Amino acid sequence: MRSASCVRDYLQLVRLPATFSAWSNIIAAHLIATGAQPQWRVLWLQLAASTALYWSGMILNDCFDLALDRRERPHRPLPAGRIPVRRAWVLGGGLMVAGLGLAARIGAPAFLVALALALAILAYDGLLKGGGLGPLTMGTCRALNWLLGLSVVPMAAGSAALVLPVLLYTMAVTVLSGSEARGADARTNGITAALLGLVALSFIALVGAGRLGEPLVLAALALAVVPLAGRLRRMAEDGSPAAVQRMMRFLLLGMIPLDALLLLGSGHWPLAAALLLLLVPGRLLARRLYVT
Repeated sequence: MRSASCVRDYLQLVRLPATFSAWSNIIAAHLIATGAQPQWRVLWLQLAASTALYWSGMILNDCFDLALDRRERPHRPLPAGRIPVRRAWVLGGGLMVAGLGLAARIGAPAFLVALALALAILAYDGLLKGGGLGPLTMGTCRALNWLLGLSVVPMAAGSAALVLPVLLYTMAVTVLSGSEARGADARTNGITAALLGLVALSFIALVGAGRLGEPLVLAALALAVVPLAGRLRRMAEDGSPAAVQRMMRFLLLGMIPLDALLLLGSGHWPLAAALLLLLVPGRLLARRLYVT
């Protein structure tokens, strides 16, 4: 019984349900870069490198936040003492090194992107999280994860521009995440809604500029906006910590449909539909393990 509980603690520490959103970044970007002709060896290495770096970021985040979590989230594995802090530091650092090593096996471009991602993770976790640059830094982390998927081929400016919705969306999620413990006020809700509005505008701009060649993506975007707008309205009415946490789960796994929209806009609608299947394990696991 203790063994199962120990495994659960580590799965909590790395935010296992949210890992599927990191995978969707890689898969979508890889398929767009290769014209839906995946290079399987590279894709597996990209997924492994992304997973190692993502888990590293989650673990180191909790290591840096230990004093805060002892006050606000004492039930989590590190502040509760169920995982030794020193072990967490070693594991987080080891996973970061492993992620860089896996990226190096892909090639120099992938390694450089992974190195930039590792530095951005450290900057966010250790320095910038609580300040005004926090959302932009976290958005940069997600954008670099997406670019890691693109690194299978030489990156053109047109392909790299597709990362803009991912950057803006992640900034919105990060702004809201700062209210998990105390609840969201009108200012937080307003900034979150504004950034999500910019995500929609970025899709329109990418279609208008010819970076997304399938106009059908705008119809799919409109369908996605309806439930999101409803949730934002409810957040404005109830900004309690519980409501914020529910919204955070929705938005974090919402990265998967966002990636699917980018695939759809690139003309790969069957693959976009298949990518949505990652929502299934993500949502099932989110019922038992926290996502944020």
